[in-house]
Amino acid sequence: MNRCIIITAFINGHIRDIAHISKDDYIICADGGYKLAKKEGIIPHLVIGDFDSFTESPELNIPTIIHPVEKDDTDTLLCIKYAAEREFREICLVGGMGGRLDHTISNLQSMAWCIDFWHSNHIKNKKISMHDSQNEVIIIMNGSAKIAGRPGEKISLISYSDNCINVTTKKLKWELTNAHLTSSFALGISNEFLTSECEISVESGKLLVIRSID
Repeated sequence: MNRCIIITAFINGHIRDIAHISKDDYIICADGGYKLAKKEGIIPHLVIGDFDSFTESPELNIPTIIHPVEKDDTDTLLCIKYAAEREFREICLVGGMGGRLDHTISNLQSMAWCIDFWHSNHIKNKKISMHDSQNEVIIIMNGSAKIAGRPGEKISLISYSDNCINVTTKKLKWELTNAHLTSSFALGISNEFLTSECEISVESGKLLVIRSID
């Protein structure tokens, strides 16, 4: 399977501009994300949530998975769990940040849950990311990644575990070599791309990587 796009209930920007949806993508709407998709004429393959924010139900031909309003998981995490257990090579969250701070943080935690799930089940070569019109967020755990960008664009590295050991970067303005990042000190904020791509690796730990456009 190709890519699973999860449309969240809060999006800064337009879905099509952010996600560049192709015919091979599998689209899930997280509860109120369905209303945003409908506004742009996007028909999802599935809608998941508790439907507490709905004034109207999805069309009858759109599959839905309804959960109780009182539950442990957020609607976005329910979508991530559904996708993580299937053969998608990539999960792309559209939106999910910039509104309520608690929702943004919980979505980052949900991304971390997904990384842990894949790791504990020995599932490799998968990616989860979160996007809006201004930011792209990924998590690298015990590995490396190449990140596309533009010269001068901002990129920040934040330890999402207590420690990130031996963090190394290439093709950034301020390069790190075997650096030790911690969750209590913001050493990696507002670095810059030198070219159209950079390389980031971390030997141990979860590293939050945020590419931003001012």
